[in-house]
Amino acid sequence: MKLDVRGLYESKCVQNFSEDFQRKIAYKIFGMMLQLFYTEESSRANFHKNGQDYETINQLHSAAKSQWVAVSSRMIFEYFMHILYMLGKGKDFQPSKSATKTFKRWLKEPGNPYTYFSISAVRAFEFDRLKRTPEIHAGSKLPRKVLMLTADEIDNGILSLILIIKNQWQFVIEIANGISPEGWVSSGNVEGDEEWYKIFSSGDQEHINKAVEKMFQKLVIST
Repeated sequence: MKLDVRGLYESKCVQNFSEDFQRKIAYKIFGMMLQLFYTEESSRANFHKNGQDYETINQLHSAAKSQWVAVSSRMIFEYFMHILYMLGKGKDFQPSKSATKTFKRWLKEPGNPYTYFSISAVRAFEFDRLKRTPEIHAGSKLPRKVLMLTADEIDNGILSLILIIKNQWQFVIEIANGISPEGWVSSGNVEGDEEWYKIFSSGDQEHINKAVEKMFQKLVIST
């Protein structure tokens, strides 16, 4: 993993905070890194299998890995979301009700450079609705692959959220140093990402807020 902790810790933004708050941010960064490590290692790990294992058990092992990665990916995004908010507001992210609504309101604040990450946030929430929420708030769904006995390796698509965060980390450091990113990293929709970057780069706050609102409108705001 190439997540530069020192680069963000020594940024102009973080160095302007109190030492206590600097430590809080460092704690969040290390927490996110550790969660990434858990996720990547579990996605690669082979469950113990022997000649007496039934094929269905092997299928369930594969499904268990996929479910853990989906849950862990959300944990990683929670860290990422908290870090961005702390950098931008200079205080802890402690929403009273909906984290999604609170985060969206903050993204729409005038002159907020971290609005740059709006499209990635929406992709993360979409991922959450698709992969994570049903398993956490209801019961574990029986994956179709288990019934069809076709599950073998983890679906690479489930790692997409992790890759988005890792690929955009350098932009977090740049913004924390007062540098506007020159370019964009795909969040899974190249056309949409490019269009959003043009809107963000325009500096037109009204246009930016309309775009943010439109992106979030398709989500069922419940968390």
